[in-house]
Amino acid sequence: MHPLALLAWAAAAGLAAALTANPFYLAPLGAAALAVGTSLARDRRPLRAFALAAALAVVLRTALALLGPVSRGTLTAAALEGGRLAVVLLVVGAFNAASDPSALLRLAPGRWHELALAVSLALSIAPRTAEAGARVREAQRLRGLRTAGWRALPALAVPVLETGMEEAVTLAESMDARGHGSGRRTRYRPERWRARDALVAGVCAAAGAAFLAAELLGRGGIDAAAADRVSPALLAALGLLTSPLWPWPRR
Repeated sequence: MHPLALLAWAAAAGLAAALTANPFYLAPLGAAALAVGTSLARDRRPLRAFALAAALAVVLRTALALLGPVSRGTLTAAALEGGRLAVVLLVVGAFNAASDPSALLRLAPGRWHELALAVSLALSIAPRTAEAGARVREAQRLRGLRTAGWRALPALAVPVLETGMEEAVTLAESMDARGHGSGRRTRYRPERWRARDALVAGVCAAAGAAFLAAELLGRGGIDAAAADRVSPALLAALGLLTSPLWPWPRR
């Protein structure tokens, strides 16, 4: 799938997640993000890392509510806020797992190349960190060291950070050796925009517009206080966000 079509899906799904705290919308949206990320993933490790971060977001946000006056309403509101953040993280993880940062960089206009480079490097942090953590943990396991529990985190974090610094230095040297920023860029084998990509981008934009309209008009029960009201139109919009999985004609 074209990177811009995936970007349109991620933008629409992220907008829908950010605008609603209704669990009847968040649950199918999170499931759609997991399905898209799992089916289209180039590497599933970033998705697993973001899924873990999503679970921690719910737990931590709910735990923070315990620091103040505790009631069923405050705990429910905190859990729903954590669920909203969790779904946003799942959308980011799915996009990170399914997209190719280098392809996104090639699509950026010349004047936005520096910004696109920063974004593409940021998107590659999660898979690289997950890969480095897996390597370090496997090496520690082979040496007979403890790899589970809180006490093992410092021994895991230090080598991972060291590996990240080494990769950053190597990347900077390679960019300098290639003359980054010193001349005009060329593009080899441009990404082909197909009818499927246009349809996915269009239906995802319609889904995002539906949630934005519901927020502006105060309808559809997108707030946590109106969780007892569910709009069939918004449920249909959530269905449109599964469009990357539809059996589109391959043209």
